[in-house]
Amino acid sequence: MKLTVAVLQYDVPHRPHDSATKLEQLVKTAVDQGAKLIVAPETAIGEGGLARDTGADFFGQLSDIARKYQVYLATSFYRKEQEGFFNHGYIVNPKGEAILDHKKIYIAKPEKENLGVIPGKNVSVTKSPIGKLGMLVCKDGFNRYSHFLYERFNELGAEIICIPAWSIGWKELNTQEYVKSLYVYGAFTSRSFILMADCINETFNSYGRSLIVSPVQGVLKEGSIDKEEILLETLDLSEVKKARSFDSWWQPKENYFRGNELYSSYSGLQLVRAKKRIR
Repeated sequence: MKLTVAVLQYDVPHRPHDSATKLEQLVKTAVDQGAKLIVAPETAIGEGGLARDTGADFFGQLSDIARKYQVYLATSFYRKEQEGFFNHGYIVNPKGEAILDHKKIYIAKPEKENLGVIPGKNVSVTKSPIGKLGMLVCKDGFNRYSHFLYERFNELGAEIICIPAWSIGWKELNTQEYVKSLYVYGAFTSRSFILMADCINETFNSYGRSLIVSPVQGVLKEGSIDKEEILLETLDLSEVKKARSFDSWWQPKENYFRGNELYSSYSGLQLVRAKKRIR
């Protein structure tokens, strides 16, 4: 199956009404270009302080946009719920229904300290008419534990992982290439397409470089550092099956340490004999 997708990259307005208006404008443009699935930056709708202080819920606005333009739409927003205050991601279908939700697991320090956001605990995949969809939010995809999330998506059979993001760099240390490499690694590890939509807001260290990544070909599209863009690409979902079929015969079944020696149970061969004990 082939699917045309769009990844939005822009400076998300602070005011809730303005953020919804901007999102709708870009969704319309992407749909006019043939997009069936659109990923917008993290917290592309609503405003965190308002959600925390008043309990304002912005899902209805997101649902209305998806329904109006008959498109699958993915982003996140802050939401006050019975269990706590979350950065809550959604994938909404053309009927305006949430077909997948994901509570951000690895929350950023300012989210915790300034807003009181608490982490989610799970990842999941949903089967839809446009493929098997999964979701992460920003930092979920680029930290020392991201490998395990990507592995889980592989196990669950994901074909596309939507990742709304806010920032891939810091002024104190340029980490843009590091973050990019982990999203690319995520596509190869999960054997899924990665659609990462980033913000461009220099004040908050948000430097664009949104990505569309194939599990076979690597980076298909990459955004600029500072320009509003719509990355458009037609994905061939058969690449996912190709990647997983390749895995089934060339990957070792298990790697493990035995004393000072590393063995592969797949080949039965001793691979490394360490001069000193491996810790």
